[in-house]
Amino acid sequence: MKKHIVYSLFLIIPFFGCEEAFIEKDLSDDTIAIVAPRDGSEIEDSSINFSWEGVDQATSYRLQIARPNFENAAQIVEDTTVTATNFNVSLTKNSYEWRVRAQNSGSTTAYALAGFSVIEPTDFSSRQVLLESPANDLITNDVAITLEWQVVPDANSYRVQLLDGSNAVVQEETLNGTSLELTFPEGITQWQVRAENATQNTLYTTRSLTIDTMEPNVPTITAPANDATLTDIAVSFTWTREAVAGSAEFDSIYIYEDEALTQLATKDRVTSPSEITLEASKTYYWFLKAFDEGSNESEASTTSKFTIN
Repeated sequence: MKKHIVYSLFLIIPFFGCEEAFIEKDLSDDTIAIVAPRDGSEIEDSSINFSWEGVDQATSYRLQIARPNFENAAQIVEDTTVTATNFNVSLTKNSYEWRVRAQNSGSTTAYALAGFSVIEPTDFSSRQVLLESPANDLITNDVAITLEWQVVPDANSYRVQLLDGSNAVVQEETLNGTSLELTFPEGITQWQVRAENATQNTLYTTRSLTIDTMEPNVPTITAPANDATLTDIAVSFTWTREAVAGSAEFDSIYIYEDEALTQLATKDRVTSPSEITLEASKTYYWFLKAFDEGSNESEASTTSKFTIN
């Protein structure tokens, strides 16, 4: 009897993982090209769009603006880092110099530099009212707001309007100065200003603000129950609170180690439920307060007590 022996051959092919290391390009020998505003430009618009050509393997660009120039700078108007190849900013009538460079984590190009001037448009209606305060999208609980803007040459007066959520004019005032205090209604209101002379007017410049005078509701504690005895130092806190219409609200927890509430163990901005680690063999006293973006705050909740064994 013949025995047939079958030999199995296994081809073992070693697999080697490979990693491709990325090495950033050295940008020091590259140049960056300004697109606009070019050197010597005169711009009849306060809203200036700066643009330049991208540089291969640059991860960001540093842009600076000086008034009137970098050698004799009275002010560095802007110093920012952006990832795009353009940047927009509003500038007053004056002489400026700007520069931009490309950069990555290990190197930069040299700065490209150009000087320009912002001049008043010859046509009055093309001029722009530059608003100074309050900042756009302000949220406040103060209903008396002072509006301020910059002088527009050759303007005889300024028209100020308040607009509701439907863009309907709810109040309008005309004055010669560049500031006006108005009482704003609750909620979101747009305010806008235009300059006028005997025959022409500019377009309106508009901002928005929110008045929120409503205090948030008081939080209601649900756990730990008052006088609870716990065995875990990781304590789960829960509570309820109905939101009030207006600006965004949040809660803060206050935990003390004494009944007089003088020895603060921790204070934090929290959402329900929240787990907080404390120390064993201690008794704690805690309460909550609610706040909103309009700087309103609720009364404190009832103070609750618990012990960790």
